[in-house]
Amino acid sequence: MVPIPDSILTGGLTYQDRRGTIIDWNLCFNVKGESSSRNFKSGTPAFMAPVLLKDTQIPRRTLGHDMESFFAVIIWVATLDYQDETRFLAKPLARNLCDINKTAEDILHAKDSWFNTISNFKENIINHFELSYYQDKAFLRCIFMLREILYPNPASDIEAFLKKNYGKGETGDAKEDLFRKCMLEIDNYLQETKGCDEMQWIDSQALARHTPESPVQEGSRVN
Repeated sequence: MVPIPDSILTGGLTYQDRRGTIIDWNLCFNVKGESSSRNFKSGTPAFMAPVLLKDTQIPRRTLGHDMESFFAVIIWVATLDYQDETRFLAKPLARNLCDINKTAEDILHAKDSWFNTISNFKENIINHFELSYYQDKAFLRCIFMLREILYPNPASDIEAFLKKNYGKGETGDAKEDLFRKCMLEIDNYLQETKGCDEMQWIDSQALARHTPESPVQEGSRVN
């Protein structure tokens, strides 16, 4: 919950203090990306990372999966028509994600089709953005770069694919590196460094907590 001025719930803190009131602790993961109180892959399918919609197991939830969810929210907002719901629901994004009859597997196939090639992404997602977003060239560049980072096509370089990725699943470190790359692109679009600065601050705090003088307490949780 984002704090607002004069709120007795947060003791007067505001968003400028980089703090808030965290609720729903039963929906949180611990620092290792584990959860003992809910399904590991639980979430809203329309906004979940595609890999979490598969039946295959992954080592843990990562920041990279959260960035994929954030990416889904961004393109949803850019596609949403607040004035004409019928027009919005006719767009490929809404047509596939709002249909209650669609299964997680259906959504997975739709996302794979949209995100894994730039031509499909442009045809099914970009071309249906609302005009204010479609005309914002800097925003479009950011969106295309985020897609390229989150959903690269290894088949475009078969030798690199065979040497580095063949037979290997995704790693947590790789996915968190994607988060940082995406944050840099978002900062560039916003013409600021706040996102990357926050990541550096978080990294420094994590390093400090891992020193012998400041060990990480067992069971500590992050949202």
